[in-house]
Amino acid sequence: MIVRKVILYIAMSLDGYITDQHGRIDWLHGDNPTDEKTESYHHLLKHVDSVIMSETAFRMIEKKVNQYWIHQGLKIYVLSSLTQLSSDHVIVTSEDICSLVQKKQDSGKDIWICGGQQLITPLIQANMIDEYHISMIPTLIGKGKRLFEDFDQEKRLSLIKTYVYNGIVDIEYQKKY
Repeated sequence: MIVRKVILYIAMSLDGYITDQHGRIDWLHGDNPTDEKTESYHHLLKHVDSVIMSETAFRMIEKKVNQYWIHQGLKIYVLSSLTQLSSDHVIVTSEDICSLVQKKQDSGKDIWICGGQQLITPLIQANMIDEYHISMIPTLIGKGKRLFEDFDQEKRLSLIKTYVYNGIVDIEYQKKY
């Protein structure tokens, strides 16, 4: 049986933030804001069939693109208690992130984790993230919401691949077993 990988795919500023101090992500682009080349993103979409995201991430994406075009064909799980978000391709759940990921391990392609510390930290603590795909945006924010918060033990990673485009550096690591 092939076990599905759990992949954190997220962007952060050069100084480690995923939103600015006002919760905005309008700085989330490369040197040329109109250049939409994202090789690593398209590579990711070939290997995942579901995404688990926070309500905050879901609403940011919904607001930014005003549609679900970036997740076409994926089963979307949104961790929230607001059931009105549910639709044919969006499943809202208040389930614990680690339990949800564990249940989704049965069959299918890899699982994309998209969200902040409330999703990431429990998965890091449980050693459930197999790969970390982080897009380093060429911007210094100074204050905001950090990608990682404190966790209990060191996690060693191995470099898989890097992509460089439009001033952005995408870094892919896998956990060491």
